[in-house]
Amino acid sequence: MDTQAGPATRRERAEATRELLLRTAERLYAERGLSQVSNRQIVEAAGQANNSALTYHVGTRDDLVQAIAATHTGPIAARTRELVEQVRGSADPRDHVASLVLPYTEHLAELGNPSWCARFIAQVSTDPTFTGLVRGGLITPVHEEGMAALWATVPALPPAAAALRGQTVRLAIVHTCAEQEHAAADTGKPADWAMIGSALTDAVTGMLLAPVRG
Repeated sequence: MDTQAGPATRRERAEATRELLLRTAERLYAERGLSQVSNRQIVEAAGQANNSALTYHVGTRDDLVQAIAATHTGPIAARTRELVEQVRGSADPRDHVASLVLPYTEHLAELGNPSWCARFIAQVSTDPTFTGLVRGGLITPVHEEGMAALWATVPALPPAAAALRGQTVRLAIVHTCAEQEHAAADTGKPADWAMIGSALTDAVTGMLLAPVRG
């Protein structure tokens, strides 16, 4: 008799339920916004009869948002590490921009259609309650290395201009990807993430290299 079958099955069911809750919450947050979705709505949409299922399997609302982000952080960071290492020492700013942009668009391509990651990240980025919480998990040491290498190849800018361009770049990437993901979900036609990644890389490079006037 296999005495491990029962416990293993329970663990597998618990893991499957947790994953279902995470994906359901990600979808609802992406489509409606974090403030418009209650824990009860997530539980009901996931088909769970127990209203405490979310707390039991995931934890607090902060835990939930962090857990969703964490499912994407690993693969993005791993690919970023590969590309940052490949372009280490390059004097071409575009190489360094690509090492930071392409891991995100490649990850979105791997998720298939429909996906909700880009829209979830966009919703979080505009919610002051969670912006720092999630960004801290998404920005890993390898991202910091890549950004430092990038700024080292860009002509020096006044601090205020550099900060503004950095913010504009982040918003351009986040919201462009969210809009493309939304369009793909609406039409049923997968987004061309390779083209989007290349176009964003060109746009961001141009934005960072643009001369300061006035």
